[in-house]
Amino acid sequence: MDINQLNKTPHNQICDLARDRFIEVYNQKFGEGGEVFFEEQKALFNEELLNGSFKGYLEKASSLNIHDAFMNLAINGLSLEKGTTTLCYLMGYSNYDKNTKQSTYTAKITYTGYGEILLRQRAGQIVRCDNPVIVYNCDDFRFGERDGHKFVDYVKTYPRPANSYIVACYVKIILPNNSYDYFVLDREGVDRLREYSAKFGGKDHKANALYGGSFVGNDGKTYYRDIDTGFLISKTCKHAFKTYPKLKVGLGALLQADIDTQALQKPSQEAFGAEEVAPEDKGVKVKVDSCLLYTSDAADERSS
Repeated sequence: MDINQLNKTPHNQICDLARDRFIEVYNQKFGEGGEVFFEEQKALFNEELLNGSFKGYLEKASSLNIHDAFMNLAINGLSLEKGTTTLCYLMGYSNYDKNTKQSTYTAKITYTGYGEILLRQRAGQIVRCDNPVIVYNCDDFRFGERDGHKFVDYVKTYPRPANSYIVACYVKIILPNNSYDYFVLDREGVDRLREYSAKFGGKDHKANALYGGSFVGNDGKTYYRDIDTGFLISKTCKHAFKTYPKLKVGLGALLQADIDTQALQKPSQEAFGAEEVAPEDKGVKVKVDSCLLYTSDAADERSS
């Protein structure tokens, strides 16, 4: 493809320009279905470009960058379709250069925790993930390492007292060779994410309301709202693989789990959304995954 021609192509025509190569790449990797997948993703991709939450940022990205993002869908075969376990989003990013005092804009296919699970399954790193489990202070719960292996001991209290509150969420990851691993997101981990959310939470520097916390009711009294359970589950899935080998997702894409790390390590680089209007799990200036429960049976579904 001629780069000069590509750079002169309007964003809403890039999908058609990439059609033949998109179908070829998809069929080479997945066997068949490239034409159907192309038409599906073209409609979803163009809808995000023209009317999506990141329109203002995407229109400032280069045509070459938009092309790379679209082609990444063919490379990894995950859909932009939204639903209960959204696999990826088309997102806009801004990088401010303090030296030139200018911002550059890029488009990236950003894979959610649910999408990352499927990609790691395909890469042979994991077999599946069990349903995440939310732990309350009244439950019998211990986690740590035993004989060099992570362990979780958990017994649910039933019925739970009305004043119970959430202390952790964990997920069991089934690995090849019948081995397994655990990831636990405890209150300390949640508090770190809350601090990050507040840091990049707009002019008022407030954390995402789904993290919970104290608030004043209409009667003037102070109340406490616990962290949203669906939000916590999605965060657990998102960060479950931070110690695993890095996935190669290809040009024009990144993992959602990398966003927090990149922003914390490089404060001058920010991932921008559209004033926290992402569906359900608003995140921190980025559009993130749905709050609903991930199940191992959903790994092959393109829902949302």
